[in-house]
Amino acid sequence: MASKEIQKPEQAEAFVAKVFGILDSYDYTRFNEVLAADLEYEGGLQKTSGLDSFINDIKASTQRMPGLKTSHSHSRTEITGEGTIYSEGLSNASFQSNPDKVVTVPMIGVFRLDTKDGKIKEMRIYKDRLPFLALHQQLPGMKANQ
Repeated sequence: MASKEIQKPEQAEAFVAKVFGILDSYDYTRFNEVLAADLEYEGGLQKTSGLDSFINDIKASTQRMPGLKTSHSHSRTEITGEGTIYSEGLSNASFQSNPDKVVTVPMIGVFRLDTKDGKIKEMRIYKDRLPFLALHQQLPGMKANQ
């Protein structure tokens, strides 16, 4: 779906759902379906240029946090005439070893689409990282604050 085809909030919502479906699957071979090769990304502690660098950063993060499972939901999505999508929702994270302990935080995603191919050229994710500290403390070698 090219960005000029995304003109209504419902179309933007469907696109964002597809994006997070692919990202949450960690199927790196599919990332290029929605992310441009010259992607500019900023979110959490990560800032990177280029799709390959973004994928390598995600791979490194998942190696540091084995068994991490993420999901995202969206409560409101808006699109501007210039092809920027704003999506408000929730980001959820847990480890496969303790699936009942889920950390959920509010999130805002800002996606600027390439006008030619409709892929995300710039992606900014804003969320409070502090609640994820409890998940990091579950990793081997980490201590929880008592």
